[in-house]
Amino acid sequence: MLDELDDYANEKNEVSFSDFIALIQSNMQQQEAENDQFRMGPDPKVMEFVTILEEYRMKCEEDGNYLEAQRADTQLTALRKQEFKRQSKALKAKQIAERQDIQIAHNMQFNDFNQAWDQYMEEYDRMAQAYVKQMTEKHATDLREFQEKLQQEILERPPKFSKELIEWRRRQHRLAQQKSYGEAQKIKKIADEIEEDERSKMNEEHRQIFTRKEAKLRQQQQAELHALLKRVDGRRKEHLKQRNLDSKRLLQRNRNVQAVLESKQIVEATKKLQDIKMSLLPKERSIPRGSYNVIPPQARVIRPKKPSTSRPPEHATSPSTATFANNEY
Repeated sequence: MLDELDDYANEKNEVSFSDFIALIQSNMQQQEAENDQFRMGPDPKVMEFVTILEEYRMKCEEDGNYLEAQRADTQLTALRKQEFKRQSKALKAKQIAERQDIQIAHNMQFNDFNQAWDQYMEEYDRMAQAYVKQMTEKHATDLREFQEKLQQEILERPPKFSKELIEWRRRQHRLAQQKSYGEAQKIKKIADEIEEDERSKMNEEHRQIFTRKEAKLRQQQQAELHALLKRVDGRRKEHLKQRNLDSKRLLQRNRNVQAVLESKQIVEATKKLQDIKMSLLPKERSIPRGSYNVIPPQARVIRPKKPSTSRPPEHATSPSTATFANNEY
């Protein structure tokens, strides 16, 4: 600051008021160019300007240079107002930055929350698909084994022919034993037709039994798969419900944090602005005791005393009579 004043000083090592104001304006412009107007706290240069101007104003006032004192006071008022505005903006910018930082942190937290839940749901869906696939493959294996087992049971089960067919076969074999081959051949043909018809009926019955048992197994498997899908879907809905609940709680907690911060900032701003106002108020000068603080005699106005309107006592001697008596003696 002193170096800058030296640059403005003339040969008599004096700085004019206009040059000093120009220095102040130059400093303000430099602050704006350097984006320093949002710096927290009082600006040392500005406060130094205020101190110098205040001392200059007081000196002008003491010297009786009241017009110059008025100029200094006007500039002081403008400078204090500008510094108050700058510090107010800096405080507001600081509080906005604090709220933005909190909001950014909350956004990041909410994004992490959603990503964690997305990953969890993706993993859950993969596990659910794996369970469904595992059950489907097991059902296919069980069905294939059931079909093979049922088919084997049918093949191993001896056919139950009718008594009529059995009787025709007996006659066929008896005629053959009697060497009545012609008759035996005729009987054999009749028995073969009956056996073919009965085997066809037995195969149809076996097919129906096979179909019913297979359908029953498939129905059981379908019920198991449906129950699994229902459990998976129900569990998934519970997860989504819990996610929605946790999301609401997180957002509400973040809103509460923002509200607490804003309330705290209001209190802080009220106190800080009051402190700024107090710091920028002109310091009251104590009136020193001394002869220079007393009105000099030559500057005093002596007012003549008004004559008394009250009547003097009768026994008292008037000034003219007393003078006159003294002169006689």
